[in-house]
Amino acid sequence: MRILLFLISGLLFLWSCAPARFVEPLQKGQQVLTGHFGGPIAKVPGIGAIPIPFTSIGYGRGLSNQTTIMGALQTTSLIFGVGQFELGVSQRLWNTDRMGLSGQLNTNILFDFYTGANRIWPQLDANYYFKYGLTSNQIAEQRHYNFMYAGISNWFDFYRVESQGRPNEQLWIPSLQFGHQWIRPKWSYQAELKILAPLASNENIVVPYPSLLQNRGALGFYFGITYSL
Repeated sequence: MRILLFLISGLLFLWSCAPARFVEPLQKGQQVLTGHFGGPIAKVPGIGAIPIPFTSIGYGRGLSNQTTIMGALQTTSLIFGVGQFELGVSQRLWNTDRMGLSGQLNTNILFDFYTGANRIWPQLDANYYFKYGLTSNQIAEQRHYNFMYAGISNWFDFYRVESQGRPNEQLWIPSLQFGHQWIRPKWSYQAELKILAPLASNENIVVPYPSLLQNRGALGFYFGITYSL
């Protein structure tokens, strides 16, 4: 029961349980499978401060060199009878050989298999990325390079009532994200640190969340892996 409450409290308090997806959109026709692991860092009695082990799997396809469509399934939610799906698109807004801006528009869908309850949350992200450490020719090949990024993720909750019948007092839930990606021909990797929900209180909840902002928000850490088909 303690583990159950631990995971559910994380799901309810901090919506964003995956790192930024497709910060740099794929090339036209490129297809990938993705997997992510990690979540908000919580203080677990007897263990210490660790990331909640949320997991997800996904798929992405480049419609053009500018636009990528994607879908993902939050596999941890399924353990508790909740289907949590993500559908979205990543758009390259501006770029040079070494840097760029992208935007992501996602729809997050939750369905409770036990009660039939469901909810939908739109999400809008923006990211800046910078490639480094390799020659222009290597970067141009789009097969073996590294980049770091920073951005903001915005969830919008237009429901008037939250869980347990509480009134919803926060329609906009932002998070800041800072990450790094290692792009390789077949297997690529991602690490990301998030400042989650900095406007939300982290007091009077089941599990304490360490935060740079004391009683607001939480820190999250995520790791991702991508396989090119």
